[in-house]
Amino acid sequence: MSETVTESYIGSGIVYVNGRDVGNASGVKIDIEQETKEQPNYRGGGGNAAEITKVKSVKLSMTLNDFSNANLALGLRGKVEVLTAGAVTDEVITAILDGLADTAKMIDTTIPPVVTNAAGSTTYDVDVDYVVSAGGIRALSTGAITAAESLKVSYTSKAGNALQALVESGAEVKVIVDGVNDATGKPYTLKFYRWKPSPTSGLDLIGDDFGSFDIEGGVLADSSIVAAGKSKFFVRSAA
Repeated sequence: MSETVTESYIGSGIVYVNGRDVGNASGVKIDIEQETKEQPNYRGGGGNAAEITKVKSVKLSMTLNDFSNANLALGLRGKVEVLTAGAVTDEVITAILDGLADTAKMIDTTIPPVVTNAAGSTTYDVDVDYVVSAGGIRALSTGAITAAESLKVSYTSKAGNALQALVESGAEVKVIVDGVNDATGKPYTLKFYRWKPSPTSGLDLIGDDFGSFDIEGGVLADSSIVAAGKSKFFVRSAA
């Protein structure tokens, strides 16, 4: 008698996109859509005389829990730019009483900005005439700044990065899952040669629980793989 091999599976692993660790991924899923063509049996008795099934498409989706701009760029067809810290002098904004007048760059709030009137002859006081946040200046209706007043703001911009959304046509990337079957302790790897993610259908940005977002895309055939018996789409290796 042949031996019956049972291997239960609880998957965990690290997902790499073009070699970059995407952080905590709570789900990775493969969907294969098939197309079946049938030739009915006309000789009596019903049923089909012939049938052929072809793979119509291969999809890879993942749920990401780390909201880095690099991850969001995958789901928003974006480009990430590096932001360097620097001094911004006399940027002109228009005051909105008890509302936010946004600045061109993020403000480093650890370094107090200087806010003056348009002539530069009056310097306003933080937390008396206005409050400051990374997004800009909020003029207080209880202070000396008037509605729609033209202001000059000098501040230090904060280093970081910026995501320019929906500026790319959709890049193809290589995806590797370096995983472990937690039920057995055995390692496995999944390699997807060409994955083209589509823009995410939804992105929850404010809430009272940890956020996550889904990305789905097509797994395309790699025409450089020509050896017989080798998949053009993906391969799973396991110990």
